[in-house]
Amino acid sequence: QYTNLLYNMQGLTVMGTTLDDAHAVRPYWEIDGELPTAADEILVGENLAETYRFAVGKKVGLTEPTKAEGTAKQLTVSGILRTGGAEDDLVVMSLDTLSEFTGTAGEFSIIEYSISGDATTLSSLAEAVNSSDSGMDAEVVRRISQTQTGITQTLQTLIWIVSVIIILLTLISITATLNAVVSERSREIGLKKALGALSKEITREFIGESVLLGLLGGLVGAGAGIWIADFISQRAFAVQLDVNWWVVPLTMICSVIIAVVGSLLPVRRISKINPVDVLGGE
Repeated sequence: QYTNLLYNMQGLTVMGTTLDDAHAVRPYWEIDGELPTAADEILVGENLAETYRFAVGKKVGLTEPTKAEGTAKQLTVSGILRTGGAEDDLVVMSLDTLSEFTGTAGEFSIIEYSISGDATTLSSLAEAVNSSDSGMDAEVVRRISQTQTGITQTLQTLIWIVSVIIILLTLISITATLNAVVSERSREIGLKKALGALSKEITREFIGESVLLGLLGGLVGAGAGIWIADFISQRAFAVQLDVNWWVVPLTMICSVIIAVVGSLLPVRRISKINPVDVLGGE
């Protein structure tokens, strides 16, 4: 609920709300101090704090305009609110505290919901409410929805670019590593050939090792990726990550494919290893 109250005969815009719910709906709120917990505590927007020199712990006397000559109700500033938006010019208090000024207990002027979805989905929901006979006017808070949509799209693009770069670097790394492994195990390969092993059998052995390493790497990578994604989601967007567990086997399959592709060039060298050259006179 929004209304105007007087401070030293100057009008201030006041928002009355359920404070815990308001903070949950607006996770971008930055509070220097504490969220009000007592009936005589308020939040003050950053701009108001600068204009009137409000500080945490200061007593602020507010009166209802129709009772300007009455005694001001003393409230304590529990925190300074910083959002970069309209809230920076507001006084925020609990609905119960505001109703003591206005006498309108249980009345609301605005109901706010936080719904997961992109800008298109939210706009469709707003249109559905507006087209009903509920008597309500639904409006999307575009500053939040569009910003989050833009951030999400930017992150998705960045993730795709980083993923492609990582895949290319991984292929190069696997190829270089297996080249070194083939060189180090050339005597072992030569000995196996001398004992009758075929090149394709040794090749299958190397590819099998690559598959096992790919499975292990995919499992570890999927687990680490889910943990990091959940950490970022909670810190950046204040939401719990909804994990799609089918991503884990998909990641393992992709990891195996990358490992096998990266091993193709090195294992081709196996057929070119001559037992006579690597074993010498042994």
